[in-house]
Amino acid sequence: MNPVIERIITTLKELSLSRKIALGLLAMVLVAGFTTMFIWANKTEFKAAYSGLAKDDAALVVEKLKESNTPYRLTGDGTTIMVPETIVYDVRLSMARDGIPKGGGVGFEIFDKTEFGTTEFVQKINKNRAIQGELARTISAFDEVKTARVMIVLPKDSVFVEEVKKPSASILLELTADLDKEKVTAIAHLVASSIQDLTPKLVTIVDTAGRILFEGKSEEEQAKVNARNFADAQYKYKVRFEENLTRRIQTMLERIVGKDKAIVRVTSEMDFSKNDMNEEIYDPFERGGEFIRSRKNRAEKLTTTSDELPTPSSVNPIVGDEGLSGEQNNELVNKSDDTFNFEISKRVRETKKPMAVLARLSVAAVVDGRYEYKTDESGNRKKVYMPRSSEEMKQFEDIVIKAMGYNEERSDQVSMECFPFASIAEIEPAPAVTGLKMVQKEYGRTIANLLLVLLLFLFVIRPIIKTVKEIRTTVEQEALPGPDELALIEEEERELNFIEMDGKQQKEYLELMTGDQKESFITQMSTSERTSYLTNMSVNEKAKYYARKDLYKTVNILKGWISEAEEE
Repeated sequence: MNPVIERIITTLKELSLSRKIALGLLAMVLVAGFTTMFIWANKTEFKAAYSGLAKDDAALVVEKLKESNTPYRLTGDGTTIMVPETIVYDVRLSMARDGIPKGGGVGFEIFDKTEFGTTEFVQKINKNRAIQGELARTISAFDEVKTARVMIVLPKDSVFVEEVKKPSASILLELTADLDKEKVTAIAHLVASSIQDLTPKLVTIVDTAGRILFEGKSEEEQAKVNARNFADAQYKYKVRFEENLTRRIQTMLERIVGKDKAIVRVTSEMDFSKNDMNEEIYDPFERGGEFIRSRKNRAEKLTTTSDELPTPSSVNPIVGDEGLSGEQNNELVNKSDDTFNFEISKRVRETKKPMAVLARLSVAAVVDGRYEYKTDESGNRKKVYMPRSSEEMKQFEDIVIKAMGYNEERSDQVSMECFPFASIAEIEPAPAVTGLKMVQKEYGRTIANLLLVLLLFLFVIRPIIKTVKEIRTTVEQEALPGPDELALIEEEERELNFIEMDGKQQKEYLELMTGDQKESFITQMSTSERTSYLTNMSVNEKAKYYARKDLYKTVNILKGWISEAEEE
């Protein structure tokens, strides 16, 4: 076993029971703490992709998420589906591509599949269901609406105009928060505009708490609503006019006296009463003379005769008189008329009063003075306020009068004053935005991971490395030999000289070399090393050595040996 590990085990065994328990508890706390920090720093943030879903839609969404192996969580009794925050919009887009969620109910997809043999009655029912479903889905798009149900009553067609009835609609809303009146009215008009001949008066909206949110109003109630809306419009118009005039005057003064050194307030009185007038004016002398449009002449003439009376007629009536002598006189009457028709001029005038007429205007303006640095008797420089002169204030007042459109007939008022403003430096500055929240959101996880690694290194890895080094140093020191053993080892490890080696050691020493190294070593031997080398050689080795060293001499020796052997 490794001596370091043995040392650690021995040290742990030598500890007392209380220290062993404390060390174990410390180790457990460290492991639990670092595990918690690691899990917290690297946990996946889940965000609601859909909330308040119908059970059918929730089932379809979960099925699609399982098919794509996307992690998810169900909350809110299965009506809210949570997915990782980084893929929320991807999930919504992919679901929208498949037409999920459908929003509950049946929409126009009921007509996607055409079934042969469907009667006209069923087609009408399906159409009514489709319209109700689509309207319910549309209303559910409001954030405050959890679910919506729309019921539409379509009357039967009648051939008699007097018996024609208009459709009606009722809407049931399940709300997560109260709806504003404007949104409720918008829902009523949305439904009314989707059905032919349906008016908002025939729409009723209620919620699941039993409150009537919208119902058809009578003419008096509608008139009150219109009056209230008109009053709001009047107030907004007045405020907008005052703010516009205030901004125009203040920006002009600030360009002269400096930024934030002018304050302007405008108050207006407006007449919102309505006064429409229609006039028809007839003036025969408008053209500067008479103008005859038409003329008609008729003449009449009376003639007396005693002749035979003519035949009476409607044109020439005959009037007869009897004289005293009994004679009869006849009179013929002719008439003539002359009729003139003159043209009379006519002028039609329609005058409408605008929404508002400015009745009175009041403007109050305040400007800051000048500041000069003066040195007092102590030599300290101080900032001294210097009010503006009356000539300057008169010029400012004239500028304001021109800019506001002053009208003396309206009794307009202008007030121009000069006061010292509080210095910007004297006002306590607002705390600067450090962007910590942005940094925490963008780099919080990375910083947490780095801190986790740093703490792990400082409080766990570094102490363990230090302890292991100390144990290793102790073990190595204990394993070191004493002075006597060290001298013996040095004596054993001391490299022997070639002369001090015996024949076997010299042979092993030379065998460790290559051929070239061996030849070079033998060539470079000193006289004493060569003598020791030759002394420790065997007879055969010596013969080989001399044979390689001097081949001719060796041949002569061999010849001599052969000659001696033959002579014998």
